[in-house]
Amino acid sequence: MPLMPAPSRSPALRGRPLMAALAALVAALLAGYTVVTAPAQAASTLLSQGRPVTASSVENPGAPASAAVDGDLGTRWSSAFADPQWIQVDLGATATIDQVVLN
Repeated sequence: MPLMPAPSRSPALRGRPLMAALAALVAALLAGYTVVTAPAQAASTLLSQGRPVTASSVENPGAPASAAVDGDLGTRWSSAFADPQWIQVDLGATATIDQVVLN
């Protein structure tokens, strides 16, 4: 059986993979530009820091409930190993909460 040469692609089809790659590159660059140039927002106030706190239990004296609101990521509150457990912070006044972060 004679070997047939591969059919040649039309000029319009030859550039499609290149155009798709270029389009993806431009989209990635624009996304990066948007992230870099987005206006910065002020950090939220940490309403719980230093406020009175109570908890259902404490695992040990090294992990008191007050450690949950001291602003130090190196400390923590740890409850007894049983369900249910809870922690409560008295913010002192009504406040608008825009974010809750648990570390």
